[in-house]
Amino acid sequence: MRWTRWIAVIAVALAGAWSTASGTDDRPVIDPDVRAVTRGGTARVLVELRVSLTDSTALRDAQDEVLGRLTGTGTRLARRYATTPLLALEIDAAALARLEEMHELVTRVRADRIVPPSDSAPRR
Repeated sequence: MRWTRWIAVIAVALAGAWSTASGTDDRPVIDPDVRAVTRGGTARVLVELRVSLTDSTALRDAQDEVLGRLTGTGTRLARRYATTPLLALEIDAAALARLEEMHELVTRVRADRIVPPSDSAPRR
């Protein structure tokens, strides 16, 4: 009886690991600062897309699908990238909730921050 219980526990653990590895339960990673900002307003974000770059139309199709699903929320397109699996958006809480549901299209939502260039020129 003891062995069958352990086998069942191991089988459940392996099934969970398999579903995560196979992408069936891959929820998008949402940066905590994005969640905090969208509670009280809007945030500029980069949405990382789950897309195969071997198909030339896959990126554009994925971007179109994400934008279509965000219709009716407070979303504004800031930039569509032609060769990188990203969308730069301004989103509200409703848009963030929809992005979280797009596990087959979205891998991560992170803050789009302006980082000033470092002064790497030698000083004289």
